Amino acid sequence: MLGNVLLVSLIVGFVTAGLKIRFDRFFTILLLLFIFDLSIKNSIDIFLWVIMLGALTIIIQNSKKIVKLPKIMKKKLFVMIPIFTLIASYLGTLLFEKVTNVTLIVSLGVLAILYGLRLIFIHFQKHELIFEGGHPIITKVCGLLGPWISGFFIGFVGTSLKPLKIPFAIKIGKMNVKQVYLGNVIVAFFASVFTIFWHYILNKNLVLNNWYQDIGLGIVLWFGIHFVYEITDKFFPQKWQKPFQILIGIVLLLVSIKVFSLV
Repeated sequence: MLGNVLLVSLIVGFVTAGLKIRFDRFFTILLLLFIFDLSIKNSIDIFLWVIMLGALTIIIQNSKKIVKLPKIMKKKLFVMIPIFTLIASYLGTLLFEKVTNVTLIVSLGVLAILYGLRLIFIHFQKHELIFEGGHPIITKVCGLLGPWISGFFIGFVGTSLKPLKIPFAIKIGKMNVKQVYLGNVIVAFFASVFTIFWHYILNKNLVLNNWYQDIGLGIVLWFGIHFVYEITDKFFPQKWQKPFQILIGIVLLLVSIKVFSLV
């Protein structure tokens, strides 16, 4: 068990440092499946703690910036988003509990392909990282639908769809990258917290001892991943990011074949 924890921590921490990913570490679910040899539902339940703690860490680190936000923005982030994600994660959890393991595995494989293609083909230009205003209609659509989409998918398959949502918001919506990122972090935090609650409440076959073990493993994995990330992040020059993204995208496409082989 310890060896598996160290291996997953090293792989996910290193890869996400190169990709600058700090909370929606989708790769963890794949490694829980293949290295720990866990079921898909068990892997998702453990991953929820990894995504929740990652998002919480970023929120704490940005607490001073959040305090200075306009009241209308704080109301949206800490009133509207929790309400939306509470309902959306419930709906996603209902589907999670209803569908078969095969459906979840196929969904995971499709996401691995989409995330891989995104890493290979979609990269941000310098001018795209300094957008300020954003397209008014797309900004409103993202603000309203974003929490529902992320909440539902975290409830269903554990991931917030951040790798797809952020490129859409920036490249199509011309939205400010820092605002989009912070909003996604807060959405992921509330959605994962509520999903953990719903998965506990709605799981008819819940075994408390197994649930406690999942919590422990999720927390330990997050600490390990975070530790490796903080160390290895310092050794990734900016010029390496694009080729590294392409490499990991190709790896994800190959891994998707392994995912589909579980069906």
